[in-house]
Amino acid sequence: MKLSDRKTRLTFITNSTARYRGKEREIVIEVFPEHAAVRLLGTRTRYEASWRAIFDLAAEIYARREKERRKAERAQRRRSL
Repeated sequence: MKLSDRKTRLTFITNSTARYRGKEREIVIEVFPEHAAVRLLGTRTRYEASWRAIFDLAAEIYARREKERRKAERAQRRRSL
């Protein structure tokens, strides 16, 4: 089923939290066909991101982690020689 075919809202309350005005609040993800919105539970402020922007950020994070992993492997090999 495609997301655009859904008739009901899709919302996830995550186990992750963020501090807002001195209080730990759960992070809420609201899913829409064109984008996702992130907010903190009990607040109205929403931060929207397109699915493409989310994909690009995830790919960038993955590339950075792979680069660090390869760098650590090279350093480990040099130490063992």
